[in-house]
Amino acid sequence: MKIPVLSFGVALLIACLLAVVGTPAYAGMIGTQEVLAEQTEQTDRDKVHEFLNRASVQERLQVMDVPAALASSRVDALTPEEAATLAQRIDALPAGGALSGNDFIIILLVAILVAILI
Repeated sequence: MKIPVLSFGVALLIACLLAVVGTPAYAGMIGTQEVLAEQTEQTDRDKVHEFLNRASVQERLQVMDVPAALASSRVDALTPEEAATLAQRIDALPAGGALSGNDFIIILLVAILVAILI
């Protein structure tokens, strides 16, 4: 009884070792531009999410019957270029953080356009 179990265990161990040894590892250089682009994309999305979490924006979304969860999911669905555009618009706001009517309408129109397209 011990010999078949022992031989099976040895055969299984050898098979596992051969599977690990036979698997090649691939490594490549990651460019600085790729890393920066990924970090910038996440930063832009975080900025737009922070904007949507403001109380005044939440109130306006409720007035327009847009659920906050839907707006947040739409931000996640934005392309990197669209997220960058919205983040730049948010950065261009006055220092007091007050939105003019035009700024708010443009941001909402882009969000609604993205919602319609997806």
